[in-house]
Amino acid sequence: LNSVIREISLMLRAYGVKQVYGIRGGYTGCIRELDWLDLTAEVVQDIHTQGGSCLVSDRGNPPPEEIAAVMQRRKIRQFFVLGGDGTHRCAMEIFKAMTDIKHECAVVGVPKTIDND
Repeated sequence: LNSVIREISLMLRAYGVKQVYGIRGGYTGCIRELDWLDLTAEVVQDIHTQGGSCLVSDRGNPPPEEIAAVMQRRKIRQFFVLGGDGTHRCAMEIFKAMTDIKHECAVVGVPKTIDND
């Protein structure tokens, strides 16, 4: 997972994106804004050499409307989600919630699972 996080972060910055956040704790972390991590080049430089995820995963899912409200308030325009089927189903719910409040945000699903399914 760290390799994917690193490459997405570096590529976004190469394309001129000024601020790239990593959200610790899965979807629960989305509503805990103080836990968001600024993924600078220095932060992600060596994470691909470590196992697991520097962002830590979680199985809890707050209501999609709460996540959508945070994304709107923070002016997030691109939301990358790494995970399996359940993660991507929830990403779709969040996208629908953002659409309902007229917040324009691309939601990008990256298939990745620790279950190898």
